[in-house]
Amino acid sequence: IQIGGVPSDQVMQLWPGVEPVLARVIKPDTGYTMESVLTALQLAKMQLWIIGHIQGVVVTQIEDRPAQRILYTLFLAGNDMSEWIDDWCEVQDDYARCNGCAAVEFNGRKGWNKIGEKKPEWKAIRTVFRRELEQ
Repeated sequence: IQIGGVPSDQVMQLWPGVEPVLARVIKPDTGYTMESVLTALQLAKMQLWIIGHIQGVVVTQIEDRPAQRILYTLFLAGNDMSEWIDDWCEVQDDYARCNGCAAVEFNGRKGWNKIGEKKPEWKAIRTVFRRELEQ
């Protein structure tokens, strides 16, 4: 399966195919909107990755933290993920290393905890709890 990063100036060309895939994971409780993600991708503040012929879509962001640089996967969605997730992990790791990152991270729903059973190199390091504030 072919996996490629999309240059920021080409995001709009692919957006009609990408948007419905990302709509599955960009929800109000993420703190992001489709528009905010699109803008960040166009400004190269986030990176867009396409797996196959939009079989999967990934949005990453390089985070410079006080102690280290991290490649953080913000959104990952697609079909038949078991067919391409290993290839994605290789591409992600190579990209992270090339950009001086010490680690890669993502968060996800509880079902992602199963990844540790199949891939012991992935360790759950924290659980995110969220409480909405009344305005």
